[in-house]
Amino acid sequence: VELCPLGHRHRTGALDRLSGALRSQFTQYGNIDDLDEGIQFRHEAMSLCLEGHPGRDTYLNNLTLSLKVCFDHQGKPDDLNEAISLYEETLRLRPVGHESRDISLGNLGGALVTHFNDHGDIDDITRAI
Repeated sequence: VELCPLGHRHRTGALDRLSGALRSQFTQYGNIDDLDEGIQFRHEAMSLCLEGHPGRDTYLNNLTLSLKVCFDHQGKPDDLNEAISLYEETLRLRPVGHESRDISLGNLGGALVTHFNDHGDIDDITRAI
């Protein structure tokens, strides 16, 4: 990331890759600070790729995956709610026919089922279906 300062055309990708490495490190060693730092990097990456950016859907999906992992580990409702909201945005960027739409549908459905299991709101299941 130091080699890609603010304004560098590869900064977004560098932040995303670093965040992925931090998430892997969290998965292996369980240090929540790694996951939190990775989420911060992914938020920064998202702030750099505005509407219309060709990789926005991928960066957004990666952020949501990290938020879902964080929720699974800590159980903070805000993480799950943000993940659901961002999964919905990712889905809007992946219309019918997009090669990764099925992944987005599955991720959103899974997050909604998790939300249902925690809150018992039947609307979550309806939306998941």
